[in-house]
Amino acid sequence: MIIATAGHVDHGKTTLVRALTGVDTDRLDEEKRRGMTIDLGFAYSGPLGFVDVPGHERFVRNMLAGVAGIDLALLVVAADDGPMPQTLEHLAILALLGVPRLVVALSKIDRVPPDRAAEAGREVAALLADGPYAGAPLFPVAASVGTGLPALRQHLDAAAQALAARPAAGQFRMAIDRSFTLAGAGRIVTGVVLAGRVQVGDAVLLSPAGVPARVRGLQAQNQPAESAQAGQRCALNLAGPELKRAEPQRGDWVVAAAAHAPSDRLDVQLTVLASAPGPLPQRSALQLHLGAAALNARVAGLDLSGGAALAPGSVGLAQLLLDRPVSAVHGDRFILRDPAANRTLAGGWVVDPFGPARGRSRPVRLAQLAALARPDPAQALADLLAQSSDGVDLARFARGRNLRPDEAEPLHQALALRPVAGDSGPLGLAEVHWQDWRARVLAALDRWHAEQPDSLGPHAPALRLALGLTAGQPASQAPARAVLQAMLAALVDEGLLARDGLRHRRAAHRAALAEADRALLDRVNALLQPAGLRPPIVGELATQLGLPLPLLVDFLGRMAGRGLLVRVAPNRFYLPEGVAALVAQALALAAESDDGSLDAAGYRDRTGIGRNLTVQVLEFLDREGLTRFDGVRHRPAC
Repeated sequence: MIIATAGHVDHGKTTLVRALTGVDTDRLDEEKRRGMTIDLGFAYSGPLGFVDVPGHERFVRNMLAGVAGIDLALLVVAADDGPMPQTLEHLAILALLGVPRLVVALSKIDRVPPDRAAEAGREVAALLADGPYAGAPLFPVAASVGTGLPALRQHLDAAAQALAARPAAGQFRMAIDRSFTLAGAGRIVTGVVLAGRVQVGDAVLLSPAGVPARVRGLQAQNQPAESAQAGQRCALNLAGPELKRAEPQRGDWVVAAAAHAPSDRLDVQLTVLASAPGPLPQRSALQLHLGAAALNARVAGLDLSGGAALAPGSVGLAQLLLDRPVSAVHGDRFILRDPAANRTLAGGWVVDPFGPARGRSRPVRLAQLAALARPDPAQALADLLAQSSDGVDLARFARGRNLRPDEAEPLHQALALRPVAGDSGPLGLAEVHWQDWRARVLAALDRWHAEQPDSLGPHAPALRLALGLTAGQPASQAPARAVLQAMLAALVDEGLLARDGLRHRRAAHRAALAEADRALLDRVNALLQPAGLRPPIVGELATQLGLPLPLLVDFLGRMAGRGLLVRVAPNRFYLPEGVAALVAQALALAAESDDGSLDAAGYRDRTGIGRNLTVQVLEFLDREGLTRFDGVRHRPAC
């Protein structure tokens, strides 16, 4: 069990820990010289691990670095002073961080008469009465002479015995609160494992920098071990060639590679302390403490009208805009302080670590946050699926909740969602929305055929327009386009649709052409089909058909408008199946490369169509949105 001390300066926290464990947690020369804890100290005794924190108001930042992931807080209040300013602030911090249990040590009872000790106990009980720690057990102690220590120790041991082991769920995450080097060992980092499990030999990342490392050795609860898991204090001996370049610091994280997803916008549930001196102004610059990190953040309220501020005692949604990325997941607790006034103002927990830059206060986004705020991931995902007609980004959801694949997949199966391949990862679609998409696509094609019976069918831009998918930014339309593509493929597999080149049509539909147009198209097809991937240019076609060039150009343009031919270049037309072959060659070539891309030289050699036509074809594929050109190579768009 991990226990953190709390309380006002000079109330005897370090003395009490030394009396309980035999360890002096004041390790710095300055601490010993001044007789005051400045930085975190650590001590172990049996099943108990203690984090001794500073009590002075100037070192609250260090105190906050030591209380992430603790099981119990030991609030130390001196009987002669009673509750003091840092007692109140530390207590507020513990409540905002959701520390589940509190024990009070009423210290220095040997320095006051019994009636004063009793009065101090009543003061503490009154202080706790209206908060989450009402009725917390109180133990009068005098650490210097041992009074009351057996009873306190017995209570802490019993609490440790009753504490259920935290499940080692999720990807491994550990917040670094100390980082140093040892001769012969190298880099050591310590902290509380907040999620998952780590073992010797594991590959990990330092986050947010993304620097790779390997776990060369570890200690769990101050003992050599082969592995450590959530709920344990851990020391990791890290190795890796890049550690010297990016030296880990307090506030960094050690995480499994899949858990590395830094963000500089956090959507949060925020609680403003009733003791705050006034409302929290929008965009106010504060200091954020999350894990063991301290960084600057601006606060923007989300569910407030106009420019209203978060008032003292209020609870609401907000977005934190950070001055640098931080590693965070759903449920991570944090504190906000005013660095100028050196006081705690608010705190809360992360709802979504990937807050959007635009539309963060729109009703649709607030509805998403209401779903994401649900503590049960299955219910949160179910609510998101219900309101997301274009699907839910499953990889993003799993990262935000810190779910391993073996934890996420059962959720997908239980909810019977439809998986869809998206540009940035798999999307999940509720069955009701899948069926709605199905009906909409079929209805759009039926309308198209009724209104344009001489057309083969719509190409992708026209179909998206018919479905109302052209509004908004390209990035916001990406999920809908991915769902549309998946639906079209499914309907082709069902036999309800057919695909000809870049066009889709009802399987039974045939373009209704005038007899003369049908006859000429048959003659054109007879020349294009044997030419394969290199059809003749328009001038050659006119000569072979014995037609005036302007007349043929007009005809080919009309046929391309109907989807019966495809104009790939100004003077080159393909059959729909020829375009399908061009696309297939590009996708196959990209799939064979190490980075999933292709270049002009490789495509030219693959198809044998020559350099100039290769350039025209690749430009066509980019123009149609089938590939994307990054300035060097072409990549499939989906």
